[in-house]
Amino acid sequence: MRLGKLKTESTLVQIVLLATIVSASLLTLWPVLTGPFLFDDYSNLDALRLMGGDVTIEGLRAYITEKSAGPTGRPLSMISFLINDLYWPSSAHSFKYTNILIHVLNGLVLIWLVLIIAKQQFVKMNLRLQVAAILVAGFWILNPYHISSVAYVVQRMTLLSTLCVLAGLVLYLKGRIYLEEGQKKKGYTIIWAGYAVGAGVGVLFKENAAVYVFLTPIFEISLFSYNKKTKKPYFLILTLAGPALLLLLALSSYLFSLDAYTWYRDFTLTERLLSQSRAIGYYLWRYIIPGVGYAGIYTDGFDKSINLFEPISTFVWFLIHALILIGSLSLRRKLPLLFLGVCFFYAAHSIESSVIPLELFFEHRNYLPSALLVLGFLHIHKNKQFIPIALAVLALCASLQYLRATFWSDEKKIASIMVIENPKSERATISYASYLERESKYAQALQVLRLYMTNNNYGFDMALNATKIACALRKDTKDDVTLLMGSLEKYRGKAKAMTDQVKDIARNIRDGRCQVLSFDDLRRFIDLYLEAYPRDKSAIQASYIARGYVEYFSGDEEALKNSILIALKIRNNVSLAYSGCSQIGLISRQDACSCFKQNEHYVTGRAEDERTLMQFFLGERDKKRKNYLARMDKVCAN
Repeated sequence: MRLGKLKTESTLVQIVLLATIVSASLLTLWPVLTGPFLFDDYSNLDALRLMGGDVTIEGLRAYITEKSAGPTGRPLSMISFLINDLYWPSSAHSFKYTNILIHVLNGLVLIWLVLIIAKQQFVKMNLRLQVAAILVAGFWILNPYHISSVAYVVQRMTLLSTLCVLAGLVLYLKGRIYLEEGQKKKGYTIIWAGYAVGAGVGVLFKENAAVYVFLTPIFEISLFSYNKKTKKPYFLILTLAGPALLLLLALSSYLFSLDAYTWYRDFTLTERLLSQSRAIGYYLWRYIIPGVGYAGIYTDGFDKSINLFEPISTFVWFLIHALILIGSLSLRRKLPLLFLGVCFFYAAHSIESSVIPLELFFEHRNYLPSALLVLGFLHIHKNKQFIPIALAVLALCASLQYLRATFWSDEKKIASIMVIENPKSERATISYASYLERESKYAQALQVLRLYMTNNNYGFDMALNATKIACALRKDTKDDVTLLMGSLEKYRGKAKAMTDQVKDIARNIRDGRCQVLSFDDLRRFIDLYLEAYPRDKSAIQASYIARGYVEYFSGDEEALKNSILIALKIRNNVSLAYSGCSQIGLISRQDACSCFKQNEHYVTGRAEDERTLMQFFLGERDKKRKNYLARMDKVCAN
């Protein structure tokens, strides 16, 4: 009777504690619901326009294959956005609401995982240990450093891939425990199911879920051991080692793909690897000590490390990381959960913070790796001061999370705060200027951009933005032209920025809004761009498309045709061939027919436009081929 009462009380305490953490998470994140879409939200979610308010097979196919947000196309993440709306433009409210719920679900799965780990490590699960496990997971759930991962709509991809990895690890541990009990068939079935969910399904949300195959060996080393008399499970070793080695080989291939750095980035592979010591250090510092810094989503102002001692923080963080790893390894037998948490943190960063030529720093990369970072505190769960201190820390985290959520509740707040916190970020400055533009504060927006360019190294995206606003206000000067020409010292080779901005400026020149800037200035700017950055083919092609806009608005039809034809020769781009040849058709039907026929091989040969697995499997090439040939037949008729 007494034992039953204790179990009931224990269950009640757990329920109350879980309800408190979930409620605190919902309440502290609630302010973000009134916040805006930001940054890559627009470029990823505008594919919703293809749905047209209804779910059809053709519309869904077009929607899933529209974007190239990674090698797989991340189809499951894209489908998840349909939960919130079938139209674009849309309101951010429901998207953010769904993100909050996914984060809470991730927290509950993490609690489940930590409880399984605690039971495996300590065997006997009393109420104090259960409460300690929930509080350790609660630190992750309420940590304010995750606010950008949750409130930034497009990072649902990170949230969902993390859900798969955590769920997969739960399955792995469940299956592994069955193996310990001698139930091999059941054990291996559940372990493979864990791999299927954690890595298989996970990569369809976001490719970083592949890191799952690096995490399971860490769990094996930390929580399960064998003595000399125990027969080693060779099949399990193969299960663990095979996928991990394949992923390691895939990552190693980037060591020989240095062109990716030459074409797309203004840092080398060595500089990226050196910079990651500081990036991971900042993730660690800002997660463990909530409130010490706030980067948000505009982190392009993160300076690269030139060498091991420039800046000196590169060496300092390398030393700190080495001490942490060596210390946890030396304590592996005495404090295995500390070892597990530390190794999990570094292993989970191994894809996005290693050799792949991604940008140097983003807060959401720490979302999964930090999940078990404080797991080692379970070793002191018997200390009477542990639970009161943990509760106080969680209360502080909740307060700071609410404060940060209020920043995200209003476009003006988040735009201005991110500029203040990231003064070197070009994107944050452009975002703030764009907000001022939408508020019809054009002069103030121009002032913000010019001030940044005066004090910082800047790219052509910012210079084009400033020039466009200056022309719109009829206040462009010779200094603006000088700033535009000087913007090519910093490579920010986004093709869309080049084409869209030049198009708008060329239209302003045609309409007589620009007082100083001329078509010849734009042509000179494009020439300088080609001289300064003979980078990847897509960037070079974009420069000729931009030149085509200049010629179109200047009225030089022959130069327009030449620019389009040159752009088409640079790289296989079926979409450009379709639109470019159609544009020529407005000038000459005969030339348009010739253009279509000259580039017909784009749809009969290898299609470079198929960048993702979804575009390949759903026959995006066949669809483009049919549309292209139909258009060619129509243009060439008669």
